[in-house]
Amino acid sequence: MNFRVLAGMPTSASEMVLTARFEELAGAELVATRNTSAELINGAGEHPELDVVLVHQDLGPAPVFDTIRDLSHRHPQLAILLVSSSMDPETFTGAMEAGARGVLSADSGVGELETRIAKAAEWSRTLRRHLESASLDLPASGVRGRIVTISGAKGGVGTTTCAVHLAMAAARRDRVVCLVDLDLQAGDLPSFLNLQHRRSITDLVDAADDISPGMLSETLYVDPRGPHVLLAPEHGERGEDVTARATRRILSALRSRYELVLVDCGSNMSEATAMAVELADTAVVTVTPDVPALRGAQRLMTMWERLQIRSHEDVHSLVTRHSRKNEIQPDFLQQLLGTKVLRTPVPAAYRSLEPGENNGDPTKVTDEGLRKAFARLASELDLLSVPTATGGNSGKGGNSTPSGGITSNLAALVTPPNSGPGNPPFTRDVSGFLNASGPERVNGHGSQVRAPDHWGRGAPGSGGGFGG
Repeated sequence: MNFRVLAGMPTSASEMVLTARFEELAGAELVATRNTSAELINGAGEHPELDVVLVHQDLGPAPVFDTIRDLSHRHPQLAILLVSSSMDPETFTGAMEAGARGVLSADSGVGELETRIAKAAEWSRTLRRHLESASLDLPASGVRGRIVTISGAKGGVGTTTCAVHLAMAAARRDRVVCLVDLDLQAGDLPSFLNLQHRRSITDLVDAADDISPGMLSETLYVDPRGPHVLLAPEHGERGEDVTARATRRILSALRSRYELVLVDCGSNMSEATAMAVELADTAVVTVTPDVPALRGAQRLMTMWERLQIRSHEDVHSLVTRHSRKNEIQPDFLQQLLGTKVLRTPVPAAYRSLEPGENNGDPTKVTDEGLRKAFARLASELDLLSVPTATGGNSGKGGNSTPSGGITSNLAALVTPPNSGPGNPPFTRDVSGFLNASGPERVNGHGSQVRAPDHWGRGAPGSGGGFGG
């Protein structure tokens, strides 16, 4: 049996030495080598059948223990061995705490190399079999899920409403979805979903460097209608505990276990939401067609650019409360904001949203115009497709993180279609979570409005606000 190994070697000389040793091994294959930490992390996603990853202590530019943590969070089934010239207790302790299976001496002989790789690979394959069994036949292949953030230009533009309905739309198409409430001071997903749960994102902060599936199963709420939910803290002041570092670790852990992670960032920027936007594969800003909302969107995106978090070109604008009677139409809004405006707006039909929001059950929204709008938005944002082994960018449209990162840049920032209404969607539980009780689904009836056209424009008489 051939064990498959990926190695991160800092220099061509160390790479040549390792390659020569592997040529003498009968039971292990060196499938690829990478020369930087970023390339190594991406390479682990390109080879789903990997057993072992070797990480040299001098591999950069990221600190080697941070690289090991990222690898273990994104690919928990992989056995990681640190290759080090120093075998002191501090090195062993640091490697173990970061998630490595062991430390291998840089001058190890062929015999020791073969023995250590065989033991690590057997552990990896055993764990993979257990993970695949616990995930209801979802392969633990290390495929990275997509992170999509939804931020509001200001309060009341429908950010949470859009996040909830997009998550439901993806779950109806059998996507494994996690909905994260990162509006840390004013998040109110329990009202939208009529749920009671004693855990929140702050319960993961202390363990952010070592988040296990068991911790997630205790912290997330399993909504029987589809998405799993990670709530904001009940007390807003606890939101200050969720730092940029913790947010990065938590979202990385979720990305390795879910096909889609939808993050409701609210309308206030914080250290946590800035990190989420930077990590996201797709960043969306919800905006209503009025001057105050447009100014709020411009301020938010200009702040992102100023802090080197994300550029205007890598942001999608989502128009809510749309009507043909509005003075500002989507095509003109695109010229004003200078971003990509999603072709499908959400029609101004607050009355039709009331049954879902007042009862805490999104499935009670039966208005065809709204249902079609959210379904089209989910398709336009590519929320319905299964991520591939090469899917998942490094955030900001696939661009690399700017120097300094958001932690240093924020130092100067003052941080103050198959199922109908009666058929529950199917969702797979990838972490072996226990079934949780939740609100029973009851059919509701809302008023009908004309189906949207290319821009999702409803009937000329449709009106009302759009909150949430």
